[in-house]
Amino acid sequence: MARRIAYTGAAAITVDEVAAQCRVEAGDLQADLVEQVIIPGVTTQAEAKTGAAIRAAEYVEEWPESYGSGHALDVGQATEVVSIGRVEGDGSVTDLQPLPAHRLQQGQRESFLHFPQGRPAGRLVIRYKAGADLDAYPGVKTWLLMAAATAHEFRETLVVGTILAELPSHYTDTLLAEIEVPPRF
Repeated sequence: MARRIAYTGAAAITVDEVAAQCRVEAGDLQADLVEQVIIPGVTTQAEAKTGAAIRAAEYVEEWPESYGSGHALDVGQATEVVSIGRVEGDGSVTDLQPLPAHRLQQGQRESFLHFPQGRPAGRLVIRYKAGADLDAYPGVKTWLLMAAATAHEFRETLVVGTILAELPSHYTDTLLAEIEVPPRF
């Protein structure tokens, strides 16, 4: 399973966009709440649901020797391989320099790492960048804004005395379907 090292890009949506979605003036929102809690929260929800990177970030994952050339990376929307290392017998990682010849095949949902001259031997540590192109997948941004507006309106986990109904998940989830990584067994 890939591990996110750090976000490298700006948030996928802005406070002003959330304000517009909520139909309020940006100054009337609690900007810190939206920026530090709601936007990261809905971004994490979308990333967990889809298996894709929404906000640009750097990831690292280990490939056992059984993963051959052309295997899918764990996180969808990969854009660039940063480094490839080999795990040595003592557990240390040696960066392969120069970077082995590789090709990152970017699919709609998954990205596949190919080694045209043969996969390097051993357990590999692949470090890469990933992030969704929200211009190419506008439904993802719509989902984020709808989720942020809902989170802003209903900031608590329990609403006493009110029946809270979600939009049907088959409607909202289709906004993320274009980038959802298929399950692996």
